[in-house]
Amino acid sequence: MVKIPTDTDTIVNISGGFECLAALWYAVKKGYKPVGLALYNPNAKGKFADAELKAAQKQANYFNVPLVVDNKSSLPQETNINNYSVLQGQSAIAMLIQGNRQINFKWHVWGANADDSFRQRLQLRYPLRAMMAGRSRSLDLHGLQPHHVIQAPVSLFPFEWMNKSEVVSLLMKDNPALLDLVWTCSGDFKDDIPCGVCTKCLEWKYAKHVAKKSVYKVQEGKHEV
Repeated sequence: MVKIPTDTDTIVNISGGFECLAALWYAVKKGYKPVGLALYNPNAKGKFADAELKAAQKQANYFNVPLVVDNKSSLPQETNINNYSVLQGQSAIAMLIQGNRQINFKWHVWGANADDSFRQRLQLRYPLRAMMAGRSRSLDLHGLQPHHVIQAPVSLFPFEWMNKSEVVSLLMKDNPALLDLVWTCSGDFKDDIPCGVCTKCLEWKYAKHVAKKSVYKVQEGKHEV
């Protein structure tokens, strides 16, 4: 069992993809004390689950952040065309917070960019209400006490006003080696090597390409700030 340091104040979901890496980078750069949370569900994701978990551990190790793995699911699932990862994620977050009351979780950092932050905000609404109802032991949130809300972790979306390639460009400026930690694929990959031709692979390839060429898109010259 991974021991969570008592000074931990932040949760970052880590799947091995770029958005999660960006969220972890942000949390560390801000001086937060994050714990990574990875979802492992081979029943739904098959071999993708193992590849994602390996990449998630690699990212956590790079930033020297403990990684908690939620692998409790034994639900039979013969397709990954569902929202299970969202439901599992919110359940794991709630259990992590509720089961570790000695830790003052202040933030939950998301790496969502301008293309998907609204969807994640919608997905967060009712799980957070359910968590607060459980914490206050109230069926109706009119029973919430002020300290329940003050002590509740706040979801941060630091990149929701940027598109994906802009966030890639940001991390490239800080440390290009970070991009080597990303694993993303939805195709027929082998030996943990992304296929390079599926939708996810092409999206990642295009985002990096645009980021690298972005110097040519600056209209009024390059200035150090």
